[in-house]
Amino acid sequence: MKKLICLLVCIATSHLLLAQAGRIRVSFAGFDCIRETWDDILHADGKGDEVYFTFSFLLGDKNGTTKLNYEKRTPVYGDATGQFSNRISVGSWVDVFGNNRGGIKAGDNYRGNLLLGEYDVANDDILTIVPTAWEQDPIADNQAGFSSTIQSMAYSINQKIAPVVLGIGILTMNPTSIIFGAGQLGIPKIKAGGEQGELGKPGTRPIGMEKYGDFSPKFVGLKSSDLAFLSNSDMGYGKGVIPVHYDETAVGNLRDHGIYTVLLKVEFFPSQTQSTTTTQPSNTGNGTTTTTTVTKTTAPSTIKTVNTGTTTSTSTVAGIWKGTYGTGSSNNTTFYSFQLNPDGTMNVLDASGKSIAAGTYNLNNNQLTGIYRYTGNNNAFSFAASVKGSQMEGTWGSGSNVSGGGRWMMTKAATGATTNIR
Repeated sequence: MKKLICLLVCIATSHLLLAQAGRIRVSFAGFDCIRETWDDILHADGKGDEVYFTFSFLLGDKNGTTKLNYEKRTPVYGDATGQFSNRISVGSWVDVFGNNRGGIKAGDNYRGNLLLGEYDVANDDILTIVPTAWEQDPIADNQAGFSSTIQSMAYSINQKIAPVVLGIGILTMNPTSIIFGAGQLGIPKIKAGGEQGELGKPGTRPIGMEKYGDFSPKFVGLKSSDLAFLSNSDMGYGKGVIPVHYDETAVGNLRDHGIYTVLLKVEFFPSQTQSTTTTQPSNTGNGTTTTTTVTKTTAPSTIKTVNTGTTTSTSTVAGIWKGTYGTGSSNNTTFYSFQLNPDGTMNVLDASGKSIAAGTYNLNNNQLTGIYRYTGNNNAFSFAASVKGSQMEGTWGSGSNVSGGGRWMMTKAATGATTNIR
């Protein structure tokens, strides 16, 4: 018994002595489709499901004070044939002739390694991630309102999750105990389904919503002192991969009936003690010593994302891009400028360099996609482009549509843009 007690004390003590501060990297590792959603029988928006994922990041200290609040959105995955070539081809659907493979159905899965964010975390910091899966429909985009709601609730979410996460002990911890439902945290449901929830009309909506549009997102709470443990834990999908499950049938939605698992990968690079020195104070004679510890955070010098064997990096496009846009098939001569930050956030700049809109972007296989909202009116616009060296050419559209508005082209400026989120 004494040996067992000593062992437990040693484990607990060693955990407390491990460096809590460090650097966390979070990536989108893919998804599983256990059951596809209810969809247009004519497949007007593509065969099977077409989905994308959003990840809200809320970093706070142990008191719930917010340090960081932003969102990352992935490209659309599914049928990428014909007019849907801006998507990433995923899924096993085929047409009536057995051709044009693509489109997600039950049993399909996707694995990747898309960098979502990388941050320095201090002792007792808590990073909350809100992963959501969205069934995309070009008719109506209900995601923008949901994202705005989550962003506005950042302070409340951090305040509610901090005491819960801090109360989880490492000795009794099950890795999946870091995933919380909205009800567990006292967070109200969000009306995120639009007219599909209320009237059954097509529209972009969260997978996991109730029949009439209410949605309770899942929250992943990561305490800095547990990151080393979590990044080396296998929850059935590999080390550090956290599965977040959304099941519409479990919340009574037998009409839409989608069941998906979203996969997050967590990597942690703890601060390592570089040197420890003890010095004798010169002005005291009481024998007091002072210990000074110098720490250094070990992190990779380069950050790359890998997607099904193709290496891409947001650092290749980070910077300021300038060009023109137009409507229809013309690029016109209207000024258009992006500031693309290394963390996947972006700003639209006017001719004076002032930010007039903000959003997020993704780069996969030299294909750039993104969405931004203008300051003040919150109107959303999406875009897609091909990147060739220092040149980009693409299309833009309203809402979640990446085309239909017009065309644009840009050249990368000589001076790179700066970023305030890493």
